[in-house]
Amino acid sequence: MDLFEKNLQEIEKRYPAQSAENETAEDTDEGAENTETSPKAAGRKGDFDDIFWGSVMTATYRKQSNTAAFFRAVCITIVIILLMYMMSSIILGKGWITNTLLHASDKMNFTLPLYEPPKMDESDYMSDGSGRYTTEGLAKALTPSVVSVVVYYDVTPTTVIGGSTQGSGIIITEDGYIVTNAHVVDNSPILIKVILHDDTPYSARVVGSDPKTDLAVLKIEAKGLSPAVFADSDSVSPGEEVVAIGSPAGLYGSITKGVVSAVGREIRTQVENIEMECIQIDAAINPGNSGGALFNMWGQVVGVISSKLSATYYDGIGFAISTKAAKPIIEQLIEYGSIQDRVRIGITFVGVDEVSAESYGYPCAGLYIAKIDENCDISNTELLVGDFITHINGIKVTSLSETMKAVSGMKPGDEVTADVVRIDPEGGTINFKITFKLEKDNTATQGFVEKED
Repeated sequence: MDLFEKNLQEIEKRYPAQSAENETAEDTDEGAENTETSPKAAGRKGDFDDIFWGSVMTATYRKQSNTAAFFRAVCITIVIILLMYMMSSIILGKGWITNTLLHASDKMNFTLPLYEPPKMDESDYMSDGSGRYTTEGLAKALTPSVVSVVVYYDVTPTTVIGGSTQGSGIIITEDGYIVTNAHVVDNSPILIKVILHDDTPYSARVVGSDPKTDLAVLKIEAKGLSPAVFADSDSVSPGEEVVAIGSPAGLYGSITKGVVSAVGREIRTQVENIEMECIQIDAAINPGNSGGALFNMWGQVVGVISSKLSATYYDGIGFAISTKAAKPIIEQLIEYGSIQDRVRIGITFVGVDEVSAESYGYPCAGLYIAKIDENCDISNTELLVGDFITHINGIKVTSLSETMKAVSGMKPGDEVTADVVRIDPEGGTINFKITFKLEKDNTATQGFVEKED
């Protein structure tokens, strides 16, 4: 029923039709002539106008009200979304949407760039004309190149405030590549947040992580950052002054100074890691410094802080992975997401040198086999737990470093010959050779990609 019919019915209810029947036939023509001028007719017309136009205005008002309500709802929704985004960016860091929804590859051909140290005022340099920074000048110039890394393994009121674990990182490119320690970001965290020197938080993703060398590379969606300057660590000398910058205990931008205690230290940061060339320093290193930068006084990174030999009776012994050792690892993690052509034999062993062998009554020095990986080709040989491998490819081996040198330059699938000594039940020895193929070391992974079936 349309609006006109509804209005007509309303008028008929107010002025019933029988009133017209009381009029005489004679009055009909006259009434017809005076319809528009009679008071009753005028009343009917006025009522009709009021009802009709009132209904029209009501419908128009309702239409306008519905439109306004729709726009109000849209505006409120937009405001709520913006507030949620702002809150999530504060909690999760900038770029979290990109990290969550987009899976663009971060791998690329990469060579660690060499930048010039920042130019500072004359007062920020030592007065001897060597070009070295003062400690104050170095801190002012290079703190923006070091970041704080906060890792979350779950989300609770406690972890949202402080994070599950904390570490440090070094900016290596202007567009957001950052190097840190593998142990800082491993074990599949649900969120990694990088905090810049100006307290700006960013959500980070892992490009590649290598637990054996304790190095990892992160990526944040940022531009115009202040990358650090890397130098060849071979130029470092014992006694040289160095400065460590990091976030011990989550205290961002902490500066500690010391000297190089020794260079060329072969250190394993975890039990099964390969030995890495490290710089030993006496600058204070504490939990949270891991992944931070070790600078020489020219403002160049000469090491990545990795670990501290800590015990109640040790003090002032810290280590940084030398840039010489870290550079190829960083480049491969960015280029491939893993370490290419690194091999593994497939055994867990204890190195026994001649002195130890004589002390314990062993028949020989070598690698005492504690475990054999059944997924490696060496498990298909005669080798058993309790045997000794004395030579690999004719090279005598009694330690991890000697073992790595024996297979240096070889690739996965290359064939290896090893000399084995076995102690028989009667106390004698059995000597034999085994031949097996080297396996690809896949412990370094691109991000946290699940293993393929």
